[in-house]
Amino acid sequence: MTWNIEAGIVGGAALVLGGFLTVMANHQETSRPEPVDHFVQSDYDVFDRDFKLGETDCAIGLASQKICMHRSPLEKELQLGQTLPAYMPALGAEFRIIVETALKSDNLRTVRYGQTLVLIDADTREVKDILRLDAPDFLAAQADTSQPKV
Repeated sequence: MTWNIEAGIVGGAALVLGGFLTVMANHQETSRPEPVDHFVQSDYDVFDRDFKLGETDCAIGLASQKICMHRSPLEKELQLGQTLPAYMPALGAEFRIIVETALKSDNLRTVRYGQTLVLIDADTREVKDILRLDAPDFLAAQADTSQPKV
């Protein structure tokens, strides 16, 4: 008699666990965020500002990775919607930049020119978004994408 009760409890628990796992699997599929084609606040926030790297003053970079980012003359030429000219290399950034990589569209590549990050379409080289890291905050970093802040 006790065997039947214990088997019933185990069977009931297995059914509840199976139902829970099914609901969670469906919820996880529907709760994934849609990929984006622009930079987000966390992309800007990951960078350190005004720190020392040895004896060198660094305005922008990644202190933990000992990377100091310096200006580039190519930054002045970047414009939203343009196709990068052939003389501008579209090499991927040399370190992990995008904080939420899974949130970016698969066809986008992050490229760095000096103190500016650019999201480009990997196939067409079209500039989808520009993030000026020398701006005082995230809103200013995106406000004027045609010229870098001085």
